[in-house]
Amino acid sequence: MPNGSELLIPEHACLVHIGFPKTGTTSIQRALHQARDQMRAAGVSYPGTDRYHKMPGIAITQAPGRLGDRPATDADWVELADEVRRDPGRRVIVSSEWLSQATDEQAQRVVDDLGGDRVHILATLRPLAKILPSAWQQYLQNGVRVDYDTWLRGMLLDAPYDKPTPTFWKRHRHDLILARWAKAAGTDHVTALVVDSRDHDLLLRQFEELLGLPDGMLVPGPTERDNRSLSWGEAEMLRLVNTEFKKRKWPDRLYREAIRNGVVNRLALSRPAASDLQSIPTPDWALDRAAELGNEIADGIGALGIRIVGDLDALRARQSGGATSTAPPTLPAGLAAEAVVAAINAMRREQAKGAKVLKAAAGGRHTATGKSRLIGRLRRSS
Repeated sequence: MPNGSELLIPEHACLVHIGFPKTGTTSIQRALHQARDQMRAAGVSYPGTDRYHKMPGIAITQAPGRLGDRPATDADWVELADEVRRDPGRRVIVSSEWLSQATDEQAQRVVDDLGGDRVHILATLRPLAKILPSAWQQYLQNGVRVDYDTWLRGMLLDAPYDKPTPTFWKRHRHDLILARWAKAAGTDHVTALVVDSRDHDLLLRQFEELLGLPDGMLVPGPTERDNRSLSWGEAEMLRLVNTEFKKRKWPDRLYREAIRNGVVNRLALSRPAASDLQSIPTPDWALDRAAELGNEIADGIGALGIRIVGDLDALRARQSGGATSTAPPTLPAGLAAEAVVAAINAMRREQAKGAKVLKAAAGGRHTATGKSRLIGRLRRSS
């Protein structure tokens, strides 16, 4: 990667990748995470130890987070900002798609806390029609219970387009969001990168160019760890499970452990035959509407005066592949069995973790100190 790359951000800059969700962010974050040590040796810091800056992003935007997770606090953001400021002599990258839903005031605080003029904003973009089915199944993983058609109508047809998932347009009205960040950081400090779906490695190379990293340092994670989107049958099964969870008033923590960390993770990492995976079918009317909105979004982004990398017209194109079949979603028996086993295993792990905490605290029983230690460990285990 030549140092003269047109994408290269200034030396000592802090690149803040705000998403957008479902635009290749997980793959990028996994590559950054696994190359953290090599990047630091090359003069680039990826703060923290997690795959991405989830909790700081939730904290600064005051988002509700994911069902069953611990609440984020302002301390999560302050810790990240402090670490960024302690690295003034190198390039830094922060990545959290939660930042895409920041308000004007929150975006300004991000820029101010991370170094003001040092901050450069990066957003990755895909056509809206490609985002819709991925976003719906992602909402299902946080307890949403509406079917795909109902969700699409709420997001695309029924003004004010905020039910049942009011965060969708906070995350995906890309032109308005980029305008907000351009106001906070300056138009010359914002880059919109249109993802080329025909070249899966190009995005990694572009991140290397932005950060001044050697060519090939960022590599995809192992294929067996590459989370795929849920199929239509899997998503529908999850939606029905969510309905039962709500009906039975089961606790959020159980959902996190048994369903998201158990069932969903197992399905996302499974590799069934392609014939067993029904893609989520977006109806033609929704593809037409997505193209209309994509055209508006592309116009808005083009008028901002920010740096645009890639083909902005790709956001305008009417995507092919509308729903052509009325066949109901199906789930192969093998995948259904894997889901059940995964839920059981997840709960067994949770029980074992709880037993370990209790055993570790046993030496301090009957004392105030021992009780305090027990309470603290139980809280940390959650």
